[in-house]
Parts: sequence; C-alpha cells; structure tokens
Amino acid sequence: MKQFSSFKIIGGNGHNKLVFPVTFDIKIIIESIHPIEQSNAYLRAIFSQLRIPNSNWRTMHSAEGKYVSFTIQVDLKDNDLMQKLYSELKTIPGIKLAL
Repeated sequence: MKQFSSFKIIGGNGHNKLVFPVTFDIKIIIESIHPIEQSNAYLRAIFSQLRIPNSNWRTMHSAEGKYVSFTIQVDLKDNDLMQKLYSELKTIPGIKLAL
C-alpha cells in the first residue's frame, strides 16, 4: 500500500485503487474570458450544489494573463461524487483542465 499525504492508493500490478473518503488539492485552470470573481462563483456553486466540503482556496494568473488557476482542498466521500464533480466542472465556460 502506498500512502500520499492525505489519501491512500492500494493495489499493485498496475491495478491501483483510490481509497475513499479522500482529501486532496484539486487544480482547475480556466481561461480568463470572464472576471476571476465569475469563475470563482461558478466553482463555489458547483461545490455547494454537490455538497463538497472545500477550503484553502488559492488562485494564480498565468504569466501572460490568459488563464487563472484555482487550487482548492476538497473532501470527497466516494468515487460517484468525484465523477459528478469532474462532470460539473466541464460545464464551466473556458475550463481547460481539472486534475
């Protein structure tokens, strides 16, 4: 079993499985086509709608100002909730990446 900061991965032979509940920092990159406050509001609405505990919000603009990245600590209780979160994040205008 490997343990990384606040989450565990079990398994071997290329068959790893994330153990829930899990707490981790999700990084979301969005084009700067809207004010940062609007992107922030989209994200907060998704976390609220899915009832995902979140904290420690950090933002950073890219060097050229084309993108803004959000790093947010989230607590996910199961894989279904994680899948719903990533599906909802895809609906944000200008989203480029969520990992």
